[in-house]
Amino acid sequence: MSHHYCFMSSMFKQLVFLCWLVLCTNITQAQISGLIVDNHDHAHPMPNANVVLLPDSVFTTSDDKGRFLFSELEDGTYELSCTYMGFVETKIPIEVKRGKTPFVKLIMEPSAEMLETMVVVDEHYKQEETLQAEHLDELFMKENMEGTFSKTIEKLPGVSSINVGVGIAKPVIRGLSANRIIVNQQGIKQESQQWGSDHGLEIDQFDVERVEIIKGPASLQYGSDGLGGVINIMPAKLLPTNTWKGSLEGVYKSNNGHWGGSTKWGLNWNDVFLTARYSQQAFGDYRVPATSFDYNNYTLPIFENTLKNTAGKERNWSIETGLSRKWGVTRLLLGRYQLEAGLFSGAVGVPRAYALDHDGSYRDIDVPKQEVSHFRTSLNQTFLFGEDHLAIDVGFQRNLRQEFSYPEFHSIPASLIDRNNTLALELLLQTYTLNAHYEQHRSHDSKWVYGGNLQWQKNIRGGFEFLLPNFSTFRGGIFTISEQRVRENLLLNAGVRYDFGQNQTDYFRQFVWNSNEVVTDSLIAPATHDPFHNWSASIGANLSMGQEGQWVMKVNLGKSFRVPYPSETVSNGIHHGTFRHEMGTVDLKSEHGYQFDIGIAWELPKFSGSIAGYFNYFDEYIYLGPTFPARFSPLPEAGQIFQYRQDDAIYTGGELHWNWMINRFLEWEQAADFVQSYNVNTQLALPFTPQPSIKNDLKFRFKDGKYGEGMYIGVNHAYYMGANGPNRIDRSENETPAFQLLDISAGGTFLLRSQTLNWKLKVQNLLNTSYLNHLSRYRLINVPEQGRNVVISLQMPLGGHL
Repeated sequence: MSHHYCFMSSMFKQLVFLCWLVLCTNITQAQISGLIVDNHDHAHPMPNANVVLLPDSVFTTSDDKGRFLFSELEDGTYELSCTYMGFVETKIPIEVKRGKTPFVKLIMEPSAEMLETMVVVDEHYKQEETLQAEHLDELFMKENMEGTFSKTIEKLPGVSSINVGVGIAKPVIRGLSANRIIVNQQGIKQESQQWGSDHGLEIDQFDVERVEIIKGPASLQYGSDGLGGVINIMPAKLLPTNTWKGSLEGVYKSNNGHWGGSTKWGLNWNDVFLTARYSQQAFGDYRVPATSFDYNNYTLPIFENTLKNTAGKERNWSIETGLSRKWGVTRLLLGRYQLEAGLFSGAVGVPRAYALDHDGSYRDIDVPKQEVSHFRTSLNQTFLFGEDHLAIDVGFQRNLRQEFSYPEFHSIPASLIDRNNTLALELLLQTYTLNAHYEQHRSHDSKWVYGGNLQWQKNIRGGFEFLLPNFSTFRGGIFTISEQRVRENLLLNAGVRYDFGQNQTDYFRQFVWNSNEVVTDSLIAPATHDPFHNWSASIGANLSMGQEGQWVMKVNLGKSFRVPYPSETVSNGIHHGTFRHEMGTVDLKSEHGYQFDIGIAWELPKFSGSIAGYFNYFDEYIYLGPTFPARFSPLPEAGQIFQYRQDDAIYTGGELHWNWMINRFLEWEQAADFVQSYNVNTQLALPFTPQPSIKNDLKFRFKDGKYGEGMYIGVNHAYYMGANGPNRIDRSENETPAFQLLDISAGGTFLLRSQTLNWKLKVQNLLNTSYLNHLSRYRLINVPEQGRNVVISLQMPLGGHL
């Protein structure tokens, strides 16, 4: 274990030196502090406003309470310039003298022309006004950053993730995932073989600044796959005219020697903008608090508490350019995500002790492994027509997924394949997308939205292993949504949608050989040409209560449906990421959902929060389960066949989230959630139902000073109830015991002369608890999750006027 601890020791020494350097810096006494407020909106504080001190061109941004601070200034006369998208630039002169800290209150006036543009950039179709939704900013993403984007948003109630190790994860909302969750990036639905539970989300989490998570049926506006929820990764806010902004970020994690970094640079010159980002991460095999694991009555070793071949590396880049004019906004985006990640050597086929022996390196990536390359480009165009607007999104995605394994695991004769060829499975998915909607304001209290979506994709297979044939899909839909404010405190919306879908798959046959190279069986995927069509509808209300609307109640009732995907109808082969033989069912019908959602949120001076409940009934719910009576795979070490089938199902549950500012320094936040699934036919729970959880976060915030601001220390505790008994697990699952986790954290902003440095230190799983995660793919082989992990993050924001 010394190979990881030496990294950690080195990092601690560097952190101590950095703190000593900051504290010993000769800081002068001249400072300027201030507050930025919006005069148009009852003087509310404005976070993330750009503040420039002239003539030095020193740049900073306001915090989440609208505050800013310049320190270490020489005596003299300066000019403060504040800019914010949608508001007129504000400039004021100010005189600075040593030993004094003048306080400035900047009141921003809205700009009618720019305000229109900003509203369109941030606009949605407003169905989320009656659904439970979470809005996350850059500060949340940085303070809660985990190994993947999906793990980062797990802090929210009702949100969890299915993971394979530490580098692969996909989101779960209220127990639903895969093709029941839509992830939109810059208005384009992410398409990356999301049907696979071992297929992670190809998102650079360094490049996520604003996120909206809609919990509940959102098929009406986003398409049939949105019946479980939608994650909208919003575009970054446009920079003020004639300014530039950049950042340098770094992260280190002790458990697996994880090093990561990202840099972003952007500018806006006469409302023509350009932004570029590059990110890279590399990590070694990760450690667990265990020396062995049990599989099928066998006890197998874990060398030095380290899971062999769980290392990986990730590289991402993105470029965005466009322009903002009175007539609208144009954005062009290009990006690429690349991942190479090893799979635990004991997780493919039947684990063998010899395959778990240490190979001399904790950072090499060997077979079995997966490589993913995801390229995307999109054009987002908005045209303004007074209060109305037309938005058009065009996108192309190319997702190449390659999974590597040894041919002998599939009993393929050596005479038919090169022993050095380890490309077991290749899936190349190309997707073309077109979205459009027109928003019409018939009056101040009446708005209508008319829109449509088109998507066509083609998948091409490769490799010596078979799972899916070549296929193509088409999805198209049209919708209309009406939003009416019937009273000042009551908003109603309703809508209807019609969808058409089609799956076309090619015939494919793969032979199965025995050890004597004799064909004994074959895997067949039939040719299909299946059309689907149906309708969705929704009605909801948003009621504000209290003198200033401190209480808001949301109610929504919706009918949704989902088209089966080719992986559910014609798959037939070993899916090594899930450790089983998966088989489709050709004659699957569309899945229908009838969903009710209600919630209340409140915003009081020191206490805010929300409580929500939901009930979802699914007709012909599609899921993967073991064949009954049992049928076994003809492939070696594949065990019982798991086949897609349909039953009526229920998902119901609730969420609680509140935040209490005990005093000006102490803050207590709690989130709790509970999901109950029920298969009407088997009278058991459905597979991969999340464990109920209660999470507490206690933070002490220090008073801002001349050396730093936003400093805090925190303690995080999470309790996950056990998954056991017929009410919590399916017959194909093992029981998962309850567990508790304790984390500690600290962070804030150092003031280095006129430059700021954001830092965070977090110790995850402080007590090095050994626990099983019910949603982990490694749970199937009884491998515990990652042990104690020290995380250090640094970010340096930069910027100024052009």
